[in-house]
Amino acid sequence: MALDAGGWWRTNVACAAHGTDYMYLLDDSDEPLPDPRSRWQPYGVHGPSRTYDHAAFPWTDDEWTGRDLPGGVIYSVRVGAFTPDGTFDAAIARLDHLADLGIDAVELHPVNIERGSGHHSACWYTPHPSYGGPDGLKRFVDACHARGIAVVLDLAYDHLQPGAGTHRIGPYLAEVANTWGHTLALDGPHGAGMRSFITDNVLMWLRDYHADGVRLDAAHTLIDRDALLLVDELSTAVSALSISLGRPLALIAGSGLAGARFIPGPGADLADLLAPSPGGAAGITALDRDYGAEFGSLEQLFGILRAGFSTVLSTDRPTAALSPGLLRIGATLLLTAPSTPVLQMGEEWAARMPTPPEWGGVSALDWSELDKAEHRDMLDLHHRLIALRESQPDLAKPVLKRSEVWHGGSFLAIRRGTCVVVANLRRTPQRINLHGTARTVLAATEPGLALAHDAADLPGESAAVIACCRFDR
Repeated sequence: MALDAGGWWRTNVACAAHGTDYMYLLDDSDEPLPDPRSRWQPYGVHGPSRTYDHAAFPWTDDEWTGRDLPGGVIYSVRVGAFTPDGTFDAAIARLDHLADLGIDAVELHPVNIERGSGHHSACWYTPHPSYGGPDGLKRFVDACHARGIAVVLDLAYDHLQPGAGTHRIGPYLAEVANTWGHTLALDGPHGAGMRSFITDNVLMWLRDYHADGVRLDAAHTLIDRDALLLVDELSTAVSALSISLGRPLALIAGSGLAGARFIPGPGADLADLLAPSPGGAAGITALDRDYGAEFGSLEQLFGILRAGFSTVLSTDRPTAALSPGLLRIGATLLLTAPSTPVLQMGEEWAARMPTPPEWGGVSALDWSELDKAEHRDMLDLHHRLIALRESQPDLAKPVLKRSEVWHGGSFLAIRRGTCVVVANLRRTPQRINLHGTARTVLAATEPGLALAHDAADLPGESAAVIACCRFDR
């Protein structure tokens, strides 16, 4: 290979047709290394790379025009734990369940990471063969679009594992490490090449795999002089691709500093999203901040809802820790708060959580739980709440700056346009002031709710959505 003026090594190989295996040799080393930009790794991250022709796949989604994600209901899936087989094709067999539930988009956790391997990120440009490889992912996306469901891909750029030899092929890694691996060398003499490595990857998923959006996991860990430039470049590139393809594309940044946000188009002020935390030092301490910290008190939840800084709200599925009543309250708040809700897989029926990959587990959702009455009741509640979002546009707005939130020691109320969402978190009945005239109950998690002009008497551990008029505040 020859080095060009831009710092890239290039060569033309006449026999490199679709399906050709290849590897790299560096200098006098006899150790073959895979391509960091490999489109296909049929033997895993350490095996030979294989050429792949994206144009050869027989797509059937020509009529798909995309979907605007803000305000929709997103369903988060770990492919390896979604079904016992843990493949894209097995997941396709469960898509009718999601379509019937009313899901707008499926968010896939990083598909380049093998099931059970935790956060070992390598080979960013190809889905792992254990899930079904490139064709398997395309079949899944095609099947989602046939059912009116968009697809969002989680992309983990906060670290890169050196095990596949990437660090030997180019200046990809910085000296700074975090919990999951090495961070990327985004600044310095090769910063432009690294940003291209990421930007080209994002565009590939959206263009060649027909994805409808990408989520940058832990975007706040891209701490260097060019971090904002990278997000600006991504925003500009994704907006241009959206225009070219004629369908909406979403770019979402997950950040421990501001939850998760949809990134607006070019020129928007992104400083608040990726700014270092007050008093936080650069380096490993800043990179290892716990961006998944729990909000343990009602006061914290109140502050989040009132501030409105997050447009994507998700849960950690505390199924085993909470009573059925509190789980139903959680579902109501998640699906009616001023956010874009993200349901964890199986959360709609209060499923037993599979063992997380980072714990070395490879267990899967137990779909037979749907045969049990308590799980069917929870599924029915999610059906009703998602249908209510469709019939009441005020409940589906992801950001409602005029919304009001009030609470006491054991209750919470949120005004969403002409609707008020109320939750009684104590075990005994409680009257909650609606600050408006109650008209009708649109949804309730428990029987026995009574309206009293400008208040609602809620049973213990219950929630309701109430249509009101003539508000006094």
